[in-house]
Amino acid sequence: MPSRRYRTLHGRLVRPVRIATIFAAVICATSPLADRLLADGPHADSPQPVSLELLSEYNIPGGARFEGACIGGLSALAYDPDQQLYFAVSDSRRDARLFTLRITLDEDERTGAKINGVEFESIIRLYTREGLPYPDDRVDPEGLVRVGDGTAYLSSEGVADDGVSPFVDRIDLATGEWLGTAAIPLAFRPRHTDGVQRQGVRSNLGFESLTASLDGRHLYAATESALAQDALDPKATQDRFARLLHFETHQVPVLVDEYLYPLQVPEGNVVAHGLVELLALDNAGRLLAMERTWGPELGMIIKLFEIRLDVTRSEVDRSSLSPAARQLPVLDKQLLVDFKELPVLLDNFEGLALGPRLADGSQSLLILGDNDNTACQPPKRLSQMRPTKFLLFRLLY
Repeated sequence: MPSRRYRTLHGRLVRPVRIATIFAAVICATSPLADRLLADGPHADSPQPVSLELLSEYNIPGGARFEGACIGGLSALAYDPDQQLYFAVSDSRRDARLFTLRITLDEDERTGAKINGVEFESIIRLYTREGLPYPDDRVDPEGLVRVGDGTAYLSSEGVADDGVSPFVDRIDLATGEWLGTAAIPLAFRPRHTDGVQRQGVRSNLGFESLTASLDGRHLYAATESALAQDALDPKATQDRFARLLHFETHQVPVLVDEYLYPLQVPEGNVVAHGLVELLALDNAGRLLAMERTWGPELGMIIKLFEIRLDVTRSEVDRSSLSPAARQLPVLDKQLLVDFKELPVLLDNFEGLALGPRLADGSQSLLILGDNDNTACQPPKRLSQMRPTKFLLFRLLY
């Protein structure tokens, strides 16, 4: 597959005309900053814009199983560099579980880096604080981030129609055991009056995104779309705002900031549109944000943005927001890649993870597709047997 490189210049997508030269100049520079980037990883003070190069695509056939469990609905990916092991969470509301897997990368001078294989190793069942398996339809796992001590944070969208609240819990990665929970503001808890939802995360639009700073001291969770009290007209196409929560990780995560993340619902028959994943790039609030749109005429639209928590917008129409939300800062975002520009068949990409360093010292980025568990039931048509997709990128910033 031919590689494609992208970067942003004043918020504008730049075609890969001279990016190879720019990329080589950056990684071969002998400045102290370049040395730190290669030796110690990304730093918040780096002036370099984000550069992405698509290297490889890998598909697991639809309907594949491991130890009897369907490999499908994978919604988040986390990497343990010490074990060279990945953890993927299934977003099924039944049999709440993680998979452990190994992703083998192959590199040579002629073809560059590519994914050579994906091998599943184990299943980790998830347990409630009472030490019991989650009952069906009481949890919707979506986000996962490893924090370096054999534990991870797991987010659930909740089940809004049944009044089940979203959560961000700490778990033991070896056993799936519950270890603790973050205090979520009351505004996120679903509340219905006379059969109408008035408050909280909406159905399938809860904590889809979860990430942590590189040092594990900061945790970020975001809803996929607006809370019920901030979406007075669910079908409106005006600016919509997801909520992003910033926690500091002490003995238990402590909420320190809350932001509005701007969403612009495209025109047309849109069935789904929202923020589906975050990925922290440093310890200072520089994040990748992935948005997904789907509609019968639009097809699948995937876009990757950069946001910084210290860059906000002042001129914003807040008239559709609840009174409490109008006081929150609105984040700015810069488009990095529209996936329609990539030579891949688009799917429901939902997971982002920093992988191992590549041979030249640059950072790998893996993007995981959720096949919506379409292949876990007997399909009506062969076209419904969607694979689980992995994309490999070179990432420089």
